[in-house]
Amino acid sequence: MFAKALLPGDEELGKKDDDHKYKPARRSGWAIWNHAFRWRRRRTLLALAGLFVVYYYLSHGGADEYREVLDRQPRYPLGRPSTNVYQAPQTQNYDDDDDGPTGPPPGIHQPKHGESPPHVYTGDIRFYRLAASLRASSSMSEGYEKINRNVLFAMSSLRSVATLLPMACEMSQWNRNHVHVAFMGREDIPVKDLIDINGIDQEKCRVVWHDARPDYTEYSNDARAESAVIGALTHIQRFLHPQVAIMDDSSSEDEFFTNGMRSKTDKIRVPLIEVPRDRAEDLMWLTRLDAGSLKRWHDPSVDVLIQVPPHSSSVLRLLKSIKEADYSGLKPPRITLELPAELDVSLKEHLEKFEWDHSGGLILRRRIMSHGHNQEESAIRFLELFYPVSSSSHVLLLSPQAQLSPHYFHFIKYALLEYKYSSFGASDNAGLMGVSLELPSVLLDGKTELTLPSTRDMQTTRYETLYPKIKSSPFMWQAPSSHATLFLGDKWRELHSFLTHRVAKHHKAKKTTPRKKLVSEILPAWSEYMLEMMRVRGYSIWYPAKHSHPLVTIHNELYYGPEEFTASPTADDKESPAQPSETGEVFLRAEGQVKPPKYPETDIMPGSVPLHLALPFEGDLPEIPHLPHLLYDGQQIDIVNVSTIAKTYADTFREEIGGCKIPKGKHKKMIAGEAEDLFCYGDEDASDWEDDETREVELFDAPMDDELEKVIEDALPSAATSTSTSTSTSTKQSATTRPTAGA
Repeated sequence: MFAKALLPGDEELGKKDDDHKYKPARRSGWAIWNHAFRWRRRRTLLALAGLFVVYYYLSHGGADEYREVLDRQPRYPLGRPSTNVYQAPQTQNYDDDDDGPTGPPPGIHQPKHGESPPHVYTGDIRFYRLAASLRASSSMSEGYEKINRNVLFAMSSLRSVATLLPMACEMSQWNRNHVHVAFMGREDIPVKDLIDINGIDQEKCRVVWHDARPDYTEYSNDARAESAVIGALTHIQRFLHPQVAIMDDSSSEDEFFTNGMRSKTDKIRVPLIEVPRDRAEDLMWLTRLDAGSLKRWHDPSVDVLIQVPPHSSSVLRLLKSIKEADYSGLKPPRITLELPAELDVSLKEHLEKFEWDHSGGLILRRRIMSHGHNQEESAIRFLELFYPVSSSSHVLLLSPQAQLSPHYFHFIKYALLEYKYSSFGASDNAGLMGVSLELPSVLLDGKTELTLPSTRDMQTTRYETLYPKIKSSPFMWQAPSSHATLFLGDKWRELHSFLTHRVAKHHKAKKTTPRKKLVSEILPAWSEYMLEMMRVRGYSIWYPAKHSHPLVTIHNELYYGPEEFTASPTADDKESPAQPSETGEVFLRAEGQVKPPKYPETDIMPGSVPLHLALPFEGDLPEIPHLPHLLYDGQQIDIVNVSTIAKTYADTFREEIGGCKIPKGKHKKMIAGEAEDLFCYGDEDASDWEDDETREVELFDAPMDDELEKVIEDALPSAATSTSTSTSTSTKQSATTRPTAGA
């Protein structure tokens, strides 16, 4: 054809083009349409059948090799899965050689042996190997749903592949997520070889593999490679809707990959977790979390709150342990210190040198006066130190005598994500007040020994069977703690509301009788109010199992009790001590000074052992319904009886303290995060009450056994002397202005 094109065709040369006898190389494919086409019934049926075959292949083609990975996954609306999410496929096809073009792109020479391919190609991007795996796994993992259990591990460099594959395989073994692994690098190494090189056993590693590399990947320039990452994530988002994406540290990854991942995940609002360099083992605990928890990875914020008593320099040891703790991959907390009016010179000098440039830094609040406060004033002053900006804002209360493990904040993050944000436990965390790092040895009275629950007391035999050597179990206890406890933001807001109304009712009443104090005076006054709210709502705090190396230890030296209980009496006080009713105290005081407690001081959990290996049960946190539940007095009860006991106590609390007269078959309207339904001010009308639900009435009016009835009787509020009926009546009839909601 080229030779014919060079032949002269000008008429002046005495030769016409017709003489060249030029013929086209091949007949046009459209020539057939120049003839009349007659449709017949057989042709119509065959055409329709062909279209159906093409549609069926596009919809189901390539699914066989991935279907066995996902076909046995159970549907479990509540609780964690008890069986495997994935089953290892019997065969896996990695025949990548026939997919897409091979060799260099047009116009680029094949590199010589030992040379790296030039990164110069800028052509269009096509993903020849991605469609089949996405199409096959999307329906099986509910990928078309925006809320699912898909977790994406994305990687580019070979170093990151070696780092993230063990983490992805570890997550798949816990059977709580659909784990997907996507390769997006420049190296044109078959997926099977990448898996084999890293020693991955596919029978044990139940993940779905995605080759998200474009054509001519090893020749792509940086701009094309970054666009390919963005394009691959676009397809993955369309088919899988991953709840979270996990990648290696940016210093270990290719720059084009890091830029593409950050840009696209931010645009499609998929949380991106970046594993710090060489710290994958320290973050292995995240493989125990489900997709719902991982999706909220960046949401929680924690404030550390420390009240420093006078003449106490033990807080320096606490601050040192906080500073030396591990915060890799996490957002460090903001620290708030409430300093006394009388401040030690040494403490002042150390605070001036203390550096904390994370999350708002260090906030110092120093009191003006050091005169003693009563229990109510002390509780108010304490709660005013912190108020959450949202339900994802939480506070970690620490005693100045505490010393923390380097793992303390990783555990705080782990427990928060598991118990607050887990999709499996969404219906179980309503009664969770907080998480304690410390395991108490005595009950709230400060005298009686606490009988620790064992794995036999759990509501499942799983942990006793799998871990026979572990005897102690975490448990839920209806008891506040002030040494090292994380309080959830929504519960802290409710405590603010509760104390606001509790104080208002106390001051509006014409006459009040101090109530019996259930909490020892070794704990601050606010803990008594918190106990009341916990019993009314049925809230509990999570306490850890007994461990030889706990996350926190409380030291006995330099102990200084709560200021409201340690004020030195004057000479006049010794001669004629004031009665509680005269001082306006809400709760009775103990007779005489309380002896300082003796805490068991043990070595804290070392930072040299990863958290998931240092914790019991291989780092697994049991679900709340599986844990033993204890009342404030240490008595174990069945979890189904918690709401019954709480409702009975709440009804009595409303009448005796809240000044309410409850109409039969009704209850006061509840507002989430508020405690106004527990108090009445005399201005209530019909709109403030609503009918009890039938099922609820049947549940609480159901016959109770003698043991449960005794437990309920013991749980009722008790006063030093009976509160007069006239007090409650007069309080209700006098219409007073109620506190502002959320104050």
